[in-house]
Amino acid sequence: GEARARSRTPSPGMGKAPLKKGAPVQFFFEADASNKQANLCRPKGWKDGTGPALLQSHGWMEGTLQEPFDPAAFDASDQKTWPVVQPKADLAFETRAGQRAASMPARPVQRIREAGAAWTPLLSFVFVRWGGKYSAWMDEQETNDGDWGKYGSPPSDEYMTALVREGLFAHPRLLEDEGHRCSFEVFNLFVKSSVDVWELCPKAPELAKKLQGRKKTLFWMLWPAEWEDTGDPDFACYVERQALFSGMRACEAAGLSAGFPHPGDLFELITSKSWMATLSLHPLARLPACVLVTKDKVLTDLSSAASDALAGMEHIRKLCPHKVEEGDPGAPSEINKDGIKKGVVKMGWSWENRFVSVWTSTSQLQARLKDMMSQPNCTASYCIVQEWVDFDFEMRQYFLPPCPVVPGARLEPARIECNAWGERSKESTVGQSHACFSKLSESDCLEKWSQDKEAWESAKAQATEVGQFLIAWLMAANARPVPMIRLDFMCKRIGPGKARVIFGEYCEMGACCLGWKEGPPTIWRAALDAALR
Repeated sequence: GEARARSRTPSPGMGKAPLKKGAPVQFFFEADASNKQANLCRPKGWKDGTGPALLQSHGWMEGTLQEPFDPAAFDASDQKTWPVVQPKADLAFETRAGQRAASMPARPVQRIREAGAAWTPLLSFVFVRWGGKYSAWMDEQETNDGDWGKYGSPPSDEYMTALVREGLFAHPRLLEDEGHRCSFEVFNLFVKSSVDVWELCPKAPELAKKLQGRKKTLFWMLWPAEWEDTGDPDFACYVERQALFSGMRACEAAGLSAGFPHPGDLFELITSKSWMATLSLHPLARLPACVLVTKDKVLTDLSSAASDALAGMEHIRKLCPHKVEEGDPGAPSEINKDGIKKGVVKMGWSWENRFVSVWTSTSQLQARLKDMMSQPNCTASYCIVQEWVDFDFEMRQYFLPPCPVVPGARLEPARIECNAWGERSKESTVGQSHACFSKLSESDCLEKWSQDKEAWESAKAQATEVGQFLIAWLMAANARPVPMIRLDFMCKRIGPGKARVIFGEYCEMGACCLGWKEGPPTIWRAALDAALR
C-alpha cells in the first residue's frame, strides 16, 4: 500500500539536483519471479540450456535516464513521478521459461544512485525453487483448517513473493546499510527435476562467484522425497532426497550457507524421522517406542520383519518406560499397557499424514509393512514402526532460539497452536491423508478437557520442558542454533488437573503456522537475522 511504499522509499536517491536525459545511473532492478511473463536478468557467463537456470530478480544494475528527472517531484506512490531508466545494453533478460527478450524497454524505477557505485551488497539471496511443471495445489487451495493460510506453502510462488516483500524489503539492515539503500540482491535458481539438482553440485563454485554479497545464503524452497521423478504435476517441488541433500552440501562446501529451512545435514536428519527411533531410548524425549525396519527385510522375510519390530519396541519400552502413577491409564496408550498390540507404520520424508498406516495385530503389521515398502517408484530403504499413542489433541510449540544461546537459559515458545484429528478413514490407501484436521483455540481445548485449566497449564509446561532437551539435541547435531523449530506434542488429560504429553515430531522451519497469521513474517525475520550474523 501507499504507507508501505513511502516507508520503503522516501526518495529515489541521487540527491536533490535535477538530472538530465541520458545521465548514467545505477537503478535497483525489481521483478516478480513468480510472474511467468516477467523478464529476469541472466547473469553473464551462466550457461543456459539444460540444468538449473539462474535468473536475477532484484539488485543494482547500470542504466541511463530516458527522461529528465526532478527528485523534488518524486512520489513513491505515483509511478508517473519515478525516474525512467533504460538498462545497459549488455544486460540479458529472459522469462523463467527461457524466452529471451530481444531488448529490454525503458522502465520506471523507484531507486537510483550514482553510476559506477562500487558498494558491495550486504546480502546475496538465492531462492532454489521449482521451475518445472507447475501444479495448482502450490498456490490454489481450498480454505479449511488444514490449509497454509494467506502466504501459502514454502514451495509456492505466493510464499516467495511475500517473503521478498515482507521479509527482505522489511529488514532494517537490508534497507539501510551504512547509508546505502536496498543492500541486497535476489537470484532465483529454477530446477525442473531431481536431475537439475544433481547438476547443481558441480556448478556450486560457479554460483558462488556470481554472488557479490558480503553474506550469501540459499533458501531451499523444495521438499525432499523418497520417490523417483514421475513428471506428475501433483508432485511438483518434490525432489529425490539424495539429489536435494547432495545439492545442498555441494553449495555449503562452496561457502553458500543454507538459510532456509536448515543446513543440509540437519534438514536431512529432521525430515528423515530416523530420530524417532534413536531418541525413543531417551526418557527426556518423551517418545513412544520406535524401531526402523529395512526394505530388504520386509521384501525377503516379512514375518521376521514384523516380529523383530515388535520385539524391538517391547525391549525399548522396558528400558525406557513412561511414568505411570497409581490410577493413571496405560502410557503411552491403554491398549498397549500389557504388551504392544497397536501402532503405526510410517515413512520418513513424508508430510500431511499421507504415509501413516495403523495396525492392530501382527498379521496387520506385516500387511502394512509390505504395502509401505512395495509402492511403485518408492526409493525408501526403511520405514518406521511406532507404538500407538492415545491423545486428545496436538499442541504445536513454535520456538525461535536466540543466537548465541545463553547456557542454561530456559527457552519459551513464541507461539502455541493446537489441533485435533478426526476419525481415521479405513478406506484411505497408502499415500492419502487418513483423517480430517481441525484447529483448536485454547477455549476449544479447555472444552475438550471439561474446563480443567490446571491440566491445560500442566500440558503446556510439560511440553515446554521437553522442548528444552529436544532443542539442545538439535544443537548437538549442529552447534549453530536453529532460527526456528516447531515441536509437536500429543496431549491427553488423564485425570483432574493431570495431563500426559508425548512428543510427536520435529517440524522444520517453514512448517505450517496454523492460526498464527503473522508466523511466516516472524520466521522470515529470524531466518534473515541468522543469515546476516
